[in-house]
Formats: sequence, C-alpha cells, structure tokens
Amino acid sequence: GTFNILTGHIVEARGYDATYSFVPSNELNELKSCNPITDITITSDRITLSCGNVDLGGFGKGYLIDKQAELLRSLGLQYFLINGGGDMYGTSDYGEPITIYLEHPLETSQYLMPTTLLNQGFAASSPFKRQWSHEGKTYTHVVSEGDVPELASFCKAKTATDADAFATVCLLLPEERLPEIAAREGCAFARFNPATNQLWQTANFS
Repeated sequence: GTFNILTGHIVEARGYDATYSFVPSNELNELKSCNPITDITITSDRITLSCGNVDLGGFGKGYLIDKQAELLRSLGLQYFLINGGGDMYGTSDYGEPITIYLEHPLETSQYLMPTTLLNQGFAASSPFKRQWSHEGKTYTHVVSEGDVPELASFCKAKTATDADAFATVCLLLPEERLPEIAAREGCAFARFNPATNQLWQTANFS
C-alpha cells in the first residue's frame, strides 16, 4: 500500500502540472489519495477511474527503459546500459558488472559510493530534485500521508520498472522494513540522510 499510482491529481494541484506552473490550486487541501484496488476498474476494452488521476512518474520511466531493453535484445545486442535521466538498466560490460555512482542529492558534483549493475535496473528517489516554493511553503512531487522524509533512496532490481517503484517505497518506509522487502522482491536498497551524512544499505546492495 505504500506505492500508489492514483496521486496524479494531488501532484497536479500542487503545481506540478502539464505547464509546470508550480502554483498550488485552491482545492489542494481538499484532495486525498485514492485506492488503486477499489478505484480502478479494468475490462477488456476500458480502464475506468472512479477517483483521482494516474501518476506515471513512479514507474513510467522505468517501464519505458525496460521496453527499450527488450528492443535492443531483439536486435541482438548483448551488452548495453540505458540511462533515462538517472533511471537505468544495464546488462554487463562484456560479462563484467557495470560500475555506476550514487549521486549526492544536494551536492551534485559529489558521489556517495560506487555500485554495480549486472542485468539489473536502477532508480533513485528523493524530494530534493523536484521541489518548489510558493508563498513560503515548500512542495514536492512525492506524495505521502505524512511528512516526506528528507532522504535520498536508491534501488537495484530485476527490472527498471521494479527499481523505479521500489525506490519510492524505500524513501517512504522505515529502514527496519526494507530488508524483508528486499529479500522477498529480489531487490536491494540504499538510503542517504544529508542531515547526518549517513548512508544505510541492505546487505545485498554492493
């Protein structure tokens, strides 16, 4: 229940809309997140929403990267790395893992640590990259029932779609819940707190 695709109407009302107005609407405080289980009806020819708007931001880029990876494989390419604005999928560097670097969320000229991809997707999430202020209040694209943690999260998974979605999960859930999710879903997590300069990671994030 942590990852919810029916938050598009909230993000738009905050000002992260089609024109990037960054001006919150008057009805923002009246809006609530909707429930994908009860508020989406799928039939063979139609998808109907009874509440809210779909936000593709949490998984759409990862999905597109995975489709590109399928295309490259169908063309016979074995070794490649797709970088879609920080979300990635990499096979290998001629059989060896591909080394990438975790960017510091506030100091973009610095990196936190290297890590590797081997037939894996990668994604990061934080409230820092897309953040704006209006009339003294700060807004972000991340939607949460409570305060959004001022952290940066990183996820490696079997696909870029999974990495994209679980990076949001890693950002919002307590650290004690993440090792079990990592083991169950076949992914790995790292999380950085700029306030304490502490980098936490699951045992399988290397």
